[in-house]
Amino acid sequence: MKPDLSKILEYFNNLNEQARYCVLAGVVFLIILLDVFFLVLPQMGGIADINGQIRKLSEDTQQVLADKQRLDLLRKNLQKERMQLRSLSGKVRLFQEVPAILSTISSTAKEYGVKIDELVPDYTKKEVLTTAPDGKYYALPVMLKARCGYHMFGRFFNKLENEDLYFILKDFIIQNDEKASNKHLFYLTVKIVLVDRSLAQFKNL
Repeated sequence: MKPDLSKILEYFNNLNEQARYCVLAGVVFLIILLDVFFLVLPQMGGIADINGQIRKLSEDTQQVLADKQRLDLLRKNLQKERMQLRSLSGKVRLFQEVPAILSTISSTAKEYGVKIDELVPDYTKKEVLTTAPDGKYYALPVMLKARCGYHMFGRFFNKLENEDLYFILKDFIIQNDEKASNKHLFYLTVKIVLVDRSLAQFKNL
């Protein structure tokens, strides 16, 4: 049964002014309340969801930027290591070149006024460092006894370090030369890193 609108209006008109205001205020309050429940609250929920999505997107973006910076750093480090490895690989000589290497050391010593009394590789103490597809890598100790001044030996050793030769200094002893006060005796063992590719060549046949 539908309410009689004319009777409601008649009843409303018969109310005093204060009662009318109260009814109007109640109707307005009811409308506002309905708007809050049916319009504002769902919108606030949607806004909260959007804020959550924005916050998550911002966090994801920051993480992506951090990962990108970390990836760029890793790429730079990898490139640097590759360049160092390429540089070291160029200094690793063939095992068969030992006589030529000793000859180079002798000629370099003579160039800087260093007298070599002993230059002997110890093949019995060679160490296997690793085996790779391109060959087997060794560290061959070479005993060196030299006679010269400090500055001469320093220039000589610096020259060896800058040559295409990769070695590790193991022992280093300095003694006064009784025969000459301005000279010293240098005893050292250098481990020269070498590669033997003969086995790798044989495997490729």
